Amino acid sequence: MKTTMVSWLSALCLSLSCGVNAAPLMLEVGDDIKAGEALMVAVYADEAQWLKKGLVVKREVVKTALAKGALHSLSFDDLSPGRYAVAVYVDRNGDGKLGTGMFGIPNEPYGFSGGRGSFGPPDFADAAFELPADGTNIRIELN
Repeated sequence: MKTTMVSWLSALCLSLSCGVNAAPLMLEVGDDIKAGEALMVAVYADEAQWLKKGLVVKREVVKTALAKGALHSLSFDDLSPGRYAVAVYVDRNGDGKLGTGMFGIPNEPYGFSGGRGSFGPPDFADAAFELPADGTNIRIELN
């Protein structure tokens, strides 16, 4: 009896930790990316952390240059269904942060789910989207 209970609890724990409630998010990012450059992506789950601390952060080095009009795909498979926003940039100089020029204007390609803001990044509410249980695809154009 004790062995059966332990087996059942182990199976339950495994099923809960294996992403049973995971909703896949597929991002397709615009064509201004060259081979060897790093694509930096942050997924945010709440307005208080927007552009400060991502819930999930991914750095992916692009292996081959993209042809004009081609998109680079990234997937996030461990998110729960809910409301999220995404920020992405191409780290051309490899320093791990979005490069800016005069007046703080970015000089590396960047983009957001939901498009861009008027003057600066969009608010969380403007960038946010619903991730349903069966997942979704989001296309992000780079500026």
